[in-house]
Amino acid sequence: MQNLQLDDFRNYKFIDSLKLSPNGKNLAVIARHANKENGYDAAIFVDKGCGLKPLTSLSGKVGHFLWTDDDTILFSEVRDKSVREKLEKGLEITSYHSISIHGGEARKAFEVNAFVTKLEQLECGKFLAATVFDNAKPSLEGKTEAEIGEILKAYKKTKGYQVIDELPYWFNGKGFTNKKRARLNLLEDGKLKPITEPLTNVTDYKLAPCKKYLAYTGDLPPAEVRSMETNIHVVNLETLESKEALAEPKRVRFFDFWKGQLVVSYAEPGLRIHEHGPFYIVDIETKKTTELAKFDLSIGQPGASDSKFGGGITAKRVGDSLFFLALAGYHTDIFELNLNTGEIKNTTKSGGNIDFFDMEEGRCVAGFMPPGRLMELYEVNGDKLEKLSSLNDEIHNTRKYSEPEHFTFVDSEGVGVDGWVMKPVDYVPGKKYPAILEIHGGPKAAYTESYFHEMQLFANRGYFVMFSNPRGGDGKGNEFADIRGKYGTIDYDNLMQFVDECIKKYPDINEDKMGVLGGSYGGFMTNWIVGHNNRFKAAVSMRCISNWVSFGFISDIGYYFGNDQMGVTDPWDEVDKLWWHSPLKYAKNVKTPTLVLHSDEDFRCWTPEAYQWYTALKILGVDTRLVVFHGENHELSRSGKPENREKRLEEIMGWMDKYLK
Repeated sequence: MQNLQLDDFRNYKFIDSLKLSPNGKNLAVIARHANKENGYDAAIFVDKGCGLKPLTSLSGKVGHFLWTDDDTILFSEVRDKSVREKLEKGLEITSYHSISIHGGEARKAFEVNAFVTKLEQLECGKFLAATVFDNAKPSLEGKTEAEIGEILKAYKKTKGYQVIDELPYWFNGKGFTNKKRARLNLLEDGKLKPITEPLTNVTDYKLAPCKKYLAYTGDLPPAEVRSMETNIHVVNLETLESKEALAEPKRVRFFDFWKGQLVVSYAEPGLRIHEHGPFYIVDIETKKTTELAKFDLSIGQPGASDSKFGGGITAKRVGDSLFFLALAGYHTDIFELNLNTGEIKNTTKSGGNIDFFDMEEGRCVAGFMPPGRLMELYEVNGDKLEKLSSLNDEIHNTRKYSEPEHFTFVDSEGVGVDGWVMKPVDYVPGKKYPAILEIHGGPKAAYTESYFHEMQLFANRGYFVMFSNPRGGDGKGNEFADIRGKYGTIDYDNLMQFVDECIKKYPDINEDKMGVLGGSYGGFMTNWIVGHNNRFKAAVSMRCISNWVSFGFISDIGYYFGNDQMGVTDPWDEVDKLWWHSPLKYAKNVKTPTLVLHSDEDFRCWTPEAYQWYTALKILGVDTRLVVFHGENHELSRSGKPENREKRLEEIMGWMDKYLK
């Protein structure tokens, strides 16, 4: 066995997009891995009952796929030189190929003159296509090749500037989104027929089992400041007539068809952004809404990890039951809601974290992370999970790991809080070791016992690793998660108490050699901690927030998230409240050497948050270093370019080693 290496994440296989064939006998997933070109390859793997095997090229770039029958898969991928040339010219095109799971080469099926993000099969050769539609781009429909060339030539001249006339105007991971919309279309013979209006931005949709009706939610025109409230629109796919299902817009979390009605989960307008709402049954014709069941946990929320990206199905109606994922405490399981009685039960009790699943013909398969292990596919039989794939076994079986050790403590208000400690690899009792406090993002997120490459790397380098789910996090209901207007108070107290408890339980932690780090909300809290005490000898602040006054006016979600989380209704008249919760206010107190890491396309916590913090600490004489990653966004640690992920880890490990060893 050898120690885990910094770049070992390059050997991990990241699984997503699990889909069972219609008869449930076969399954397919997309597996991704880092390549030598500083990117990720994506291939379809299939299991026909004799193990998971690659169906498409391991060096391919599959986008998405669907089963067209029990033996055939349709997938998107750029394979032809002609398609590449069209894309280089600025044309929008998605190329589809069909392949039998029993062997043979893929054959080209058709092309679509649009960027298609998802495709679902309807009847009689038709498809439902979700596309990216840019209202600011000139239409090429019906134009000759010469006319298209001139239009694209003129359009390229507009790349030197950006027109903005709506909010939000950008979005993390998508860049500038002004006038860009997610649109639904009927696709037949390669031709698109729009279902939704040009300025409607579809956020979610479901097909009825008969595939003759569609329900969708989305931001609707003509509002230039998009709201979080939305209605559910039900469309007759034969006539394209549409009707609203809810009496008034809500903060819709989930919806699906059931017996000509809708099963819906929503929160009322005005509640906290991440508030959970009950499940309801909605009569589409009359809009009558009947409460079915209360449920005080997040739907579809997996635990945090830096060793997965992508996802899959998190909720699916089967017969008279709705199956959905929910994080309860620090385990994510499949829950079943009986749509006749409203009874909800945990069906898996996995002891780990299920990230996605699919069900067909009585069979259920899930993407599952057991404690301390990378994701694999598992067969779900009642509350038992049986391992189906072994994509990551080789690296697990040849590296050293530290097991997270769980404990709970009770805070000053009598609330139970979860925490974990990972001992250094090859730990020797009686020897003193440095320690790292890791803080999750969100704040409405949660650590679990899922595999974390970064944490395991620290443990392999001789550190204790401490991590906890303080107040504000997920998995324990609305009240536990509600820290509106309390940032830096009860959450900060929880974390400091947690560190005290760790030192008591693990006396070999050298409390004079402790570091702290976190990203997003964890970056905010890292900044807050070093501005309020000097117990940590090194800090790493990543994709942070330093100033709530500025955050609300520059983040893609800031104009509603910032005010909501700070508990203000008028940012102009309540600046003092925003400033009180801003780490920048307390920068004069900072003595801790601080490394600041940020990405220049992080539109969730934009770069001014990092620049302000760095500048303040530098002026005040604190040992500070800023590293900005070009072309990366808020997801750098999870899905950034491999070379940048390596550099990030090198910076973190080097900074902590410098001050703690």
